[in-house]
Amino acid sequence: MGRLSTVRDDQVFSVVGARLAGDGAITLQTVVDDTGVSVGSLYHRYGSREALLALTWLDAVRAFQTCFLTALESGGDDAGERAALATPRFCRSDHQRAIVLSCCRPAEFFSPATPQHLQKEISNVNKAAAAAIRRYAKCSGYSLEACRLGLIAFPLGAVRLYLPARPVPQALDEYISAAFWSAVETG
Repeated sequence: MGRLSTVRDDQVFSVVGARLAGDGAITLQTVVDDTGVSVGSLYHRYGSREALLALTWLDAVRAFQTCFLTALESGGDDAGERAALATPRFCRSDHQRAIVLSCCRPAEFFSPATPQHLQKEISNVNKAAAAAIRRYAKCSGYSLEACRLGLIAFPLGAVRLYLPARPVPQALDEYISAAFWSAVETG
C-alpha cells in the first residue's frame, strides 16, 4: 500500500507534539511512520522540518490564545481568574494542542533555521499576548510580575503535573483560581 498524499494538519501536528513530549525528538520519517503521509506530501505542504515544527507550535498557541485572550480581555473583576482557568480548560478540551504547549520547550519548535516569515509570525503572536497581559496588569492595578505568575506560570506548572500521560482533572481549577488570586493580591 502506498503512502497517503492527503495531509491533515491536526493529525501531523498531533504526531509532532506527542513525539517531542515523549521522545524529545522528531524527524520527518517518524511523521511518515506515524501518519502514513508521504515524505513528498509533507515537504509539499510544509516545505521543511523547521517549518513543520514552527507551524505546529503556531497552531497550538493560536488556539490557546483565542481562549486565553478572550477571557483576559472580557472585563469584569474575574477576567484574570477566567484567563488563568483557560489553561486547564484548554488542556481538557484540546488535549493534543495542549501537549505541544505544556510539555515541549518552545526552542524545540523554532530555531535560526526556521523560515523568516514564520519567525516573524511567532514574534507577533508572542508580542500580542505580552501586550494583553501588560494592559490587564495596568487596568487591574496588579503588578506585571504577579499577573505573569497568576496567569501563566502557576496554571502551566499545574497542568504539567498531569500532561502528557494523564488528563487534567477538573479539581485542578480550584487550585489554579486560588493561586491566581494569591499572586495578584500579594503582588
